Amino acid sequence: MRLLIVGGSGGTGRLLVGQALAAGHAVTAFVRDPARLPGSHASLRVVVGDAMRLESLAPAVPGHDTVLCVLGAKPEGADAHRGQPGIPVCSVGTRHLITAMTAAGVTRLVVESSTPVGESAAHGRWPTPWLVRTLLREVMADKEVQEAAVRASGLRWTIVRPVKLKDGPPSGRVQVGAEVAYGLASRVTRADVAAVMLRVAADPDTIGTALTVAP
Repeated sequence: MRLLIVGGSGGTGRLLVGQALAAGHAVTAFVRDPARLPGSHASLRVVVGDAMRLESLAPAVPGHDTVLCVLGAKPEGADAHRGQPGIPVCSVGTRHLITAMTAAGVTRLVVESSTPVGESAAHGRWPTPWLVRTLLREVMADKEVQEAAVRASGLRWTIVRPVKLKDGPPSGRVQVGAEVAYGLASRVTRADVAAVMLRVAADPDTIGTALTVAP
């Protein structure tokens, strides 16, 4: 596949780029901070831009089969100053991406969101959903708006909602589904989430679904 990874220099994004290249895909990584995406590859194109500006993002979209959006609510490196609160990176960037995809005729979109957004809150063991929504109120509100935009987009979308992320190698032993339960201690590696996103991108049965990823 010809993949565009928006947020390719972030924690999950870097792993997603690496896994996609290892699987033989042609990858465009859309990043603000190329220094955070080390190395090179014959099948990798790095585009430097800003998802918060539609005119910057739009030229990167045409020519791809699938777009994977891994915009972070808490940017790192050169983008650290744009973290929450007050700057809705996920929702604004995703709305721009949807506009650009619609204009370019690119229809397949996979988006990284989070638990306990949307109906996944109903499957979190008390007090996990309440606590996360309280402590990360603005982050979760941003992701709720992001998911609403994805659902209304008319694109062939899949939403991936991991529990709390951690570093480490892929375990290959995660649960993926619409009604997966999770709790305060639930953790998955970013590598596992990247693998799930890459897998569902090629699975038409996941179109129109929001999937929790938990251990």
